[in-house]
Amino acid sequence: MSYVSPQLASILRERVIGDLSLDFLVDVASLGIADLDSADALLVMAINQANILPLTQDPAARRRYGDLAAPAPDDERRPVSISAIALSLGLPFETARRHIHRLSAAGVCAIEERGVIVPAAFLSSPAYLGSVMQMYGRLRSFHDELQAYGLLRPLPERAFPAEGEGLMRGAARLVSDYLLRVSAGVVRIAGDRMSALALLGAAAGGTDAPTLAGDGQVRPGVRRPVRPAELSRRLRLPAETTRRQLLRLTEEGVVARTELGFMVTEEMLASRPWRAVLKANAADVQRLFDGLAVRGVVALWGD
Repeated sequence: MSYVSPQLASILRERVIGDLSLDFLVDVASLGIADLDSADALLVMAINQANILPLTQDPAARRRYGDLAAPAPDDERRPVSISAIALSLGLPFETARRHIHRLSAAGVCAIEERGVIVPAAFLSSPAYLGSVMQMYGRLRSFHDELQAYGLLRPLPERAFPAEGEGLMRGAARLVSDYLLRVSAGVVRIAGDRMSALALLGAAAGGTDAPTLAGDGQVRPGVRRPVRPAELSRRLRLPAETTRRQLLRLTEEGVVARTELGFMVTEEMLASRPWRAVLKANAADVQRLFDGLAVRGVVALWGD
């Protein structure tokens, strides 16, 4: 049996968690929110998370508004400024303003004097609830993948009981928080939100499943290129937008172009910026499932 140093084992663990996480994140982005494309879905997630931040820090409020049928009412949501959202997503103010006004006209957002909210009417719509249920199913399979490869640390005990669908909305909040954290790290490599989505897709696309070696160490699967058309379908973004972003990332040396498509190579993933993202991601994945375990979601899956 070959020896794997603790440092290498840690790096391999972070890489495999990264591969599984990127695939999960792109799937969540591709599911969208109530038929929104992945770019608008990320924007809505950022607004909603800012709206409910004070409530998520209150255990009583978390219990009160954890059920799918019970979004926090509009008067308990904290409005967020367009400039704050633009800054958090690395967007030009005018771009954020234009998208938010378009979403407001569609009833997805509401622009008030103090800022923007995602209204309860949208968060209780059949289209939104359907997307939450799809996300919840993908979240469970992500958990099962991580457990199958022994990648999660021991999880805490649940702090309060879970019943049926009662924690789906709470789980969606934790997933949104996780997605925004990872996106922020990828934005620092890609430069902006749209490029970050393309970079996430290029990093996730075409990666084979991890393998368990004879020494018991899990190792990353082989990486393969992804075609722009395939990626645009998966992200639900215009094909030309996706292609343009991939070409810009290629020019900046962030993505490699081959005859078969675009990809993030092993050498790129070994660079300092990606190593920082993968290391932070492994901690954020553990944080995500720790939060789900405390809220009783993981125990519910085992019942």
